[in-house]
Amino acid sequence: MNISNVPTAKYHAKTLSGLEQLVANELEAHGATEIKLGRRGVGFTATAEVMYRHCMHARFTLKVLRVLYQFKANHTDELYKLAARKSWEDIMNQDGSFTIDSTIYSESFKHDQFATLRLKDAIVDRFRAKTGERPSVDRDNPDARIHLHISKEDVTLSLDACGEPLSRRGYRSRKAIAPLNEVLAAGLLALSGWEPGITLYDPMCGSGTFACEAALWASGLPVQANRSHFAFMEWKNFNRVAWMTIRDEAMNFNEPIPTTIYASDINPDAISQTKYALSQLDLPSHDVTVSLVDFFKSEPNTTEGGMVVLNPPYGERMEPEDIDEMYGAMGDRLKFNWPGFKAWIISSNPEAIKHIGLKSNHRLKVHNGPLECRWLGYELYAGSRYADNDKV
Repeated sequence: MNISNVPTAKYHAKTLSGLEQLVANELEAHGATEIKLGRRGVGFTATAEVMYRHCMHARFTLKVLRVLYQFKANHTDELYKLAARKSWEDIMNQDGSFTIDSTIYSESFKHDQFATLRLKDAIVDRFRAKTGERPSVDRDNPDARIHLHISKEDVTLSLDACGEPLSRRGYRSRKAIAPLNEVLAAGLLALSGWEPGITLYDPMCGSGTFACEAALWASGLPVQANRSHFAFMEWKNFNRVAWMTIRDEAMNFNEPIPTTIYASDINPDAISQTKYALSQLDLPSHDVTVSLVDFFKSEPNTTEGGMVVLNPPYGERMEPEDIDEMYGAMGDRLKFNWPGFKAWIISSNPEAIKHIGLKSNHRLKVHNGPLECRWLGYELYAGSRYADNDKV
C-alpha cells in the first residue's frame, strides 16, 4: 500500500470513556464518513483534509490514529512475519526515526514488550532488505509513532497523526495541582449542557481547566490554535497547501460568543496557576474573573442563574467522616445559596456523594484517569422544592 496514492483512509479517534458520542458528533461535522462508535474510541473514514480539520478543531479527542494494516496473529513469530511483509518504506523514510506504542489484550501475547520488540525488528528488517539501511528508534521525538493494538488474535497497526496528545492545549503549568485532563473537562462541560453564552462558575477551580476550556470554547478559536506541529506533517503524503488553507480558515473565521466565567479557589497556588493558564491561552478577548474565595463562604454574583461545576476532593487523603461532612456542607451551600442554578459535581467517592443530600437528575459514568467517577447534575430550586428525604 502506498499511502500517498490513497484518497481516503480509515482512522481511529481515541477518547475517554463516556465521550464517544461527542467525538462522533464532531467527526460528522468535520466531514468524516463511516463513523462507528467503539469503547473509548470512534472509527471513521476521511480524506486527509478532513483529518487535518478534525485534529485542528477536536475538543473531545485524545489521539487520531491512521489505520495502516490489520491481520490475525497468534504468536510473536507470526506477528513478525506478517508485519515484515508490509510496505513500511511507503510510510517513513529510511533515515528517519520511529517508536512503537502498544495496547495488548491477548492470552497469546502475554509480554507486551516482547511483541513490541518483534514489531520493531520486522520494520527494521524490512528496510534493510529493501534499502540496505534502517530508520532509528527515538522514543522521545520520533518522526513516526506507530501504534500496535492486539485484541485476542486481531492485530491493528496504526500511525499516530497527532504526536503530542490533542489534550495538551499548551496552557497548563507543569506545577498544576491534580489537574483534570483537558479533554475530560471539555467533555464534562458538553455533557452538562453548558455552551458558550451560559454564565459559568468554577468555585473549586484548582489549576483552572474548566475555566480555560470554557474560555477557549467561547472564543470561537480552534482548540489547537496555539499548536504549530502535528505528526502528520512528517508523513510522505502531507499536503501542505491543504493544511495551510484549513488552518487559515480556522484562525480567521471565528465568532466569539460573550460569556461570563468565574473561577475561584481557597488555595492561593490554585489561583496563580489558573491565572497563568489563562495568560498562556492568549485569547483575543475573554471575560474570566479569577478570585481567592472559599466556596463555603461564596455566593453567585448574579441572580440570573447559570451553571456551577465542581471538582471537589474525592477523599483519598481525608478521613471518611471529614469527606462526608465536606460533601454535606457542599450540598447545603448549593441548596441555600445557589437557587436558580444548575450544578454539576464530579467524584469517585460513592459514599461521600450520598451526603450531598440533593437529588440528582443526571448521573453519568466517566473516568478521571484510573478513577471511575460519577458526573452528577442537579437543578437548584428556590424555596422548599427539596424534601428532607431527597437523596442522590
